[in-house]
Amino acid sequence: MAQAQNTQSQAHRQNVRSKSAHGGTVHNNLNMYQELAQAMKQKVQNSYKLIETLQRRAASIEKSLDQTSSSLGSLEKALMDKDPLLQLCQWRLEQREKRPLREQVRDLVETALEDEKAVLMDTQRKLKDAIRKTKATIHDLRQSLHDCQQDIEHKMQALSVDEQCLRSTETSMHRVVERTPPSRSSTPRSPNSMKQSRHQVALHESGRNEADRLRDAEKMNRAFASEEELARALREESARLERQCGQMAAEARSRMERKLQERIQETQHMRRCLESELHETQAKINETKNTMSETKHQIQALDEPIDMTANCASMRKMRASKEGITDPVSTTLQGHRMVILKHQKELTSHHQYEKTNLQDLQQRRTQLKDDLRDKTTSLHIDMNVLTHEVVRLNGQTWTGVSKSKAAYMGQVDRGWVPGAVAVRPRPRSALR
Repeated sequence: MAQAQNTQSQAHRQNVRSKSAHGGTVHNNLNMYQELAQAMKQKVQNSYKLIETLQRRAASIEKSLDQTSSSLGSLEKALMDKDPLLQLCQWRLEQREKRPLREQVRDLVETALEDEKAVLMDTQRKLKDAIRKTKATIHDLRQSLHDCQQDIEHKMQALSVDEQCLRSTETSMHRVVERTPPSRSSTPRSPNSMKQSRHQVALHESGRNEADRLRDAEKMNRAFASEEELARALREESARLERQCGQMAAEARSRMERKLQERIQETQHMRRCLESELHETQAKINETKNTMSETKHQIQALDEPIDMTANCASMRKMRASKEGITDPVSTTLQGHRMVILKHQKELTSHHQYEKTNLQDLQQRRTQLKDDLRDKTTSLHIDMNVLTHEVVRLNGQTWTGVSKSKAAYMGQVDRGWVPGAVAVRPRPRSALR
């Protein structure tokens, strides 16, 4: 009997311990379920925030990429626009090389054209450098967008897994509660201190990993933001450079055209002076020819008195010897003849000088005509150079004649006829 009572007592104590273990197990199990569910919810929330942040960043990078690509297109267009201007400048220099030799002086127009050419080449160099930087920035932005989108995909895949695990955990916890509802009188069992320590270490380590994950995502987001800021600064710099290059090219072209207009006015003034001088020279030639004709007539008119005095002198030699004295008549005849011969010699000398002067005048007239012709040719070349400008027609670049400038130049010289020259556009592939 004592043994039976002892056995019963042991069984009772064991039952009490088992029931206590049952309650502690259920309680601890539910606590771990709740801890796990809370950790998963926090993980899901963190993932949603990270994904939302990265998606905003990806959208911002795409916008920056579009804006930077637009900036690249604007730079390439600005570079292409400089090509016809540079070709026009080179064409102008080549046209002015066709001026007559005496007009090929290094004037202010040539200097201005060389300055414009240097400015255009410098703007092209700067634009090409900006294009190179912009292309590198676009490459970096595309790489950043790819990395961002890839990280979003990874996080969304992990989020999907975590949400699935969370739903599975909550479902499992509900089934456990239904099968083994917790007893209100049960007390949780204290886990082994060593196990508890290892669990705390694991929790600390996993918490640190999650914090590192959040920091890495934030660091990546800041890095992407920094690249976007660099791209924005580059776009602003490119826009300023584009405006600056356009302004520099316009100022150089305006300065050159102003010098060319001054040169045209100067040449036109010289032409008027030459025309006036040529007119005066021609008038002097006509006057000299008239004088020569009159001198020749006067010389020929002296033949009559010369013959008369010679005949009279010859006839008076036939007088009788008694009457053949040197009388006043003989003296007067001799004096008359000497005067006539003197004037004949003088007029002949004048006539020779007149011939020399006429030759000099005709030579000067020829020189004036040559100079006037060269000035006119040079003027027409400069007028043709000034009136041509860059135009775009049917996708092709030409140097066309400005109607307003041509109308003005037509008033300067009605004999001028403008010409047209094609400028071959540079292919877009040359920008690469």
